[in-house]
Amino acid sequence: MKRILSLLTLLTILAMAPGHAERAGRPEGLLGNLPLLKQYEAARISSYDPTGGNADGRHDWPVVPGETRTIAEIKGAGIITHIWMTVASRDPQYLKNIVLRMYWDGEDHPSVEVPYGDFFGIGNNEYYQYSSLPIQIGTDRGMNCYWHMPFSDGAKITVTNDGSGNIIALYYYVDYQIHKTIPADMGRFHAQYRQAYPASLTGNYVLLEARGRGHYVGCNMSLHLRAGAWWGEGDDMIYIDGAETPTLHGTGAEDYFCGAWAYGESTPIPFSNPYFGAPLIKGGHRRGALWNVYRYHLEDPIPFTESIRVTIESGHNNDRKDDYSSVAYWYQTEPHVPFPPLPAPEARMFPEATTYTEENYWGVVESERWADLFKSDKVVAASTLEHGNFWSFGEHLLFKAEGPETFTAELPLFPTDAGTYPFEIFYTTGPDYGLCELRLNGEKLCSWDGYNGEGLIRKHMNSPKPLVIKPDKNILEVRITGKHNRSGGYLAGMDCIRVKAW
Repeated sequence: MKRILSLLTLLTILAMAPGHAERAGRPEGLLGNLPLLKQYEAARISSYDPTGGNADGRHDWPVVPGETRTIAEIKGAGIITHIWMTVASRDPQYLKNIVLRMYWDGEDHPSVEVPYGDFFGIGNNEYYQYSSLPIQIGTDRGMNCYWHMPFSDGAKITVTNDGSGNIIALYYYVDYQIHKTIPADMGRFHAQYRQAYPASLTGNYVLLEARGRGHYVGCNMSLHLRAGAWWGEGDDMIYIDGAETPTLHGTGAEDYFCGAWAYGESTPIPFSNPYFGAPLIKGGHRRGALWNVYRYHLEDPIPFTESIRVTIESGHNNDRKDDYSSVAYWYQTEPHVPFPPLPAPEARMFPEATTYTEENYWGVVESERWADLFKSDKVVAASTLEHGNFWSFGEHLLFKAEGPETFTAELPLFPTDAGTYPFEIFYTTGPDYGLCELRLNGEKLCSWDGYNGEGLIRKHMNSPKPLVIKPDKNILEVRITGKHNRSGGYLAGMDCIRVKAW
């Protein structure tokens, strides 16, 4: 008790010390600096009608296809603090076809190069309303950005119409502060668009790759699901200053984007918060669904001194082929590495998810992902689309045996995967297919006759025996044991398996 009283006495003395009263009287909190007198001039560039008329969106001066128009050019030092925009266009894809570019201090390569909708967190060419601290969408289609964008020797913002029709009206405010100088340790604002239609099965989706000194402040990411079920089992992995292993390694996409449990395993509901959100969930966990998620590191920027690479897996260990697009935001010193060219306008929208996938995708493992595990040039992932849209993702794992033969692979499992799992298998039959057995750790699980004289057909069956996964080494065997007397060969094909107790 004496120790506590002594501490309270010390705090009281410090509070009464000269200068402390002034600091104590200083306003604090989110709005705390509003009473403080400002040391800058407020300025604005807007699309107002210079004739005094009401054509404030410059209806009299449409942005024609192929045109790049400078909407703001500022001299000297300052900080852009707010951008508001809205447009009118009959181009059904104008959210992707209008491109924003921003240049600081006379640079030749833009520090911001992003399709209009994606820059404001509106992905997949779909409008939706949400509110975060740096980006807010107002009713109806009012796009607002509050990222601070400093410059010491001029700024320029351009709009390019990559679409097929005119931008009929282009409304905008660019609000900024005029300063005599800005601090030397202020980084320059950057934003970059990326996409992968679909994401790769062989490597993480890259949200950002930058060199120099700076700090990453977040991203928005849009998805189009090519298969049903949960898309977000992939871990976020951030590599800083040339690290070969992740400096920051997360536990799943919804964890990085600050949600949980697949955002609702049955009926996910859109939401937006100041730092994170999932404002677009259209179609839930079904094939063809559209999602947008965002995570802004406003309280926890991620600094780098040489380089940064921000990535995320597309499903667990990159086992999904969904369509990804994203915008990463960061600050850094100049010069920055020039961005890769933007995708052509016609390539900025994902294709329709027409390739068949197992709709109930929970627990489905695509067999073609095991091709490299067999370490044989006779085992390949092969397209089946010419035989109809019936195989999941349009491929199967093809075993090109020329006679009875056994193929083995060690499955990339973890000790925590150990257990007993009932499963069903989807396999290929055809005129040149043989008799096949599937074994795990020496135990026969199921077998089938792959012969079908009428062409390639996909079939499936429930395995009479379950998968019994051991904590350590698990060896999968595919044995071609012979062939039907009418079959012309010993081929075997596996499309996928569905583990029922996933």
